[in-house]
Amino acid sequence: MGRVYRARSSDGQEVALKLVKSDLAHDSVFRRRFEREASIAQRLDHPHVVPVLDSGEHDGTPYLAQRLIGGGSLDDRLEREGALDLDFALRVCAEVASGLDALHANGLFHRDVKPANILLDEGGTAYITDFGLAKDSQGSLLTRPGQTLGSLDYMAPEQIRGEEISAASDVYALGCVMYECVTGKPPFADRQGMRALWAHLQDEPPDATAGRPGLSPAFASELRRALAKEPAARPASASALAGALAAARGG
Repeated sequence: MGRVYRARSSDGQEVALKLVKSDLAHDSVFRRRFEREASIAQRLDHPHVVPVLDSGEHDGTPYLAQRLIGGGSLDDRLEREGALDLDFALRVCAEVASGLDALHANGLFHRDVKPANILLDEGGTAYITDFGLAKDSQGSLLTRPGQTLGSLDYMAPEQIRGEEISAASDVYALGCVMYECVTGKPPFADRQGMRALWAHLQDEPPDATAGRPGLSPAFASELRRALAKEPAARPASASALAGALAAARGG
């Protein structure tokens, strides 16, 4: 939806400069979504949410400038390494969860939690970013009729059905991310397109212990709970999921 450049601000600070693609710059729905991303990020002051430093428009192209997080994305890390060290994955989960809890406390839901939207700095600290699909519980949903937004491998069942979403929808997505971190692939990576959507709606995820020998059954059980089809059956918050997984790690 946009292009991101490494840039330098007038005071010499390196930033990530995000520009809307030219073919979308005149789409009113997309522009409103982009503007809301900047507004949401500027409302949040949290150590694991990428801060927006400036936003505006230049020659008809909306832009925002964010703090440059220089270590790449979690997606990049998974692409290079496959399944990650468990302690590192748990730390990333706890940091992202705390950022999501801050978002939820402000009545906002991310709707697109995935490895590509989790950035890592040079020390491996994690930050949640990209609020272009976020929904305000008190505001309008910037989608067209019949449109479902999100990423197939991480979408909660209620999101696929076009039902009301909540913090539990982001918990489900974070559960999918953690499943990928410990096994090297999302829970339904062997399905494509509609088959993947159907699996999120109907099928139990494969046992994570099969994808990672030595993983404790308790840890796999907590992952399954995060991926429960019914939102009420999932952990009560993103941090509750992170805490449950950390406790299960002890086994």
